[in-house]
Amino acid sequence: MTTGKSVAQQAEASNEARQLLDEAWTRARKAYKEAKEQADIVYKEAKKVAVDKEAKKRADEAHKEAVKEAGKIRDAITYEAQAVFADFWKQRDIDLQ
Repeated sequence: MTTGKSVAQQAEASNEARQLLDEAWTRARKAYKEAKEQADIVYKEAKKVAVDKEAKKRADEAHKEAVKEAGKIRDAITYEAQAVFADFWKQRDIDLQ
């Protein structure tokens, strides 16, 4: 069963889906980079004002967690776009049958 879309329309839809995925990767990298930079700034300042080894250790742990969370944000953005991209191709395969 076909949807009645022309080859040109299908190609355009494919290009739009690919563009969405490419933009999501770019935005995800940008979000990660910005979040990590901010975490690094706070970490640097926290280390300066830490009064003892325990405070420095807590700053280290908090920084590690902040970078980990930045990675989760990056991953969530890319997973969202990949899900849409994958569904586009699944639907296209169904439409072509």
